[in-house]
Amino acid sequence: MQSGKATIVILHGWGHTSAMWKEFVSQAEAGGLGEVIAIDLPGFGAEPAPNGSWGIPEYAIWAKKKIDGLGRRSVILVGHSFGGRIAGVVASQHPSWLVGLVLYGAPSLYRPKLSTRMMSRAAKVLKKIGVRGKYPNEELREAEKRGMGAIFRRVVVFDETSLLPKIAVPTLLVWGELDNVEAPVRIAKEMQSLISGSSLVIMDKVGHNAHLENPALFYGIIKHFKESL
Repeated sequence: MQSGKATIVILHGWGHTSAMWKEFVSQAEAGGLGEVIAIDLPGFGAEPAPNGSWGIPEYAIWAKKKIDGLGRRSVILVGHSFGGRIAGVVASQHPSWLVGLVLYGAPSLYRPKLSTRMMSRAAKVLKKIGVRGKYPNEELREAEKRGMGAIFRRVVVFDETSLLPKIAVPTLLVWGELDNVEAPVRIAKEMQSLISGSSLVIMDKVGHNAHLENPALFYGIIKHFKESL
């Protein structure tokens, strides 16, 4: 496998942009990791918001076309959080250029807590009687302000339980030990059980944005994965 020449393509998390991966790209350039391309997803950074209420499947179609357009023969796809949800769907479709996959803090399985389910039901009841409540989720609040509330709602409930077993490339799951809200470690362990041959690395003392909280360690983990392919 020509993994040494593979291009790393990064799909960022919700509310983030490709700019938040500048340090990782710089480390890759200095450390001889090879080409790294971080792209903005529609609605973030330089990419305009999509027309209509997209969900993960629509984002996956866009991302695959975008990567197809790069013309790279070998790609290691790194998806963080929201980007990881998208990357998982892309990988399940077996694009010819995909040689490795990193799902990082990606809540690809919809496993809401009881409190979340109760709040959702309450919100639906209030909506029926014409009462608009406040948004307890900060990301949802911001999404509504930007006109992307409907997209956010579709994204967070998308479940990939039936798709993850279809992934057929070497896969690494990277998780922050303290990521208890966005994507708890129990989700990572269940995802590992669904993806044949996958491995899981749990980073100590970091949360959902491990690449910003401990960039040196995160870089080392990705470098090791690429070299192991």
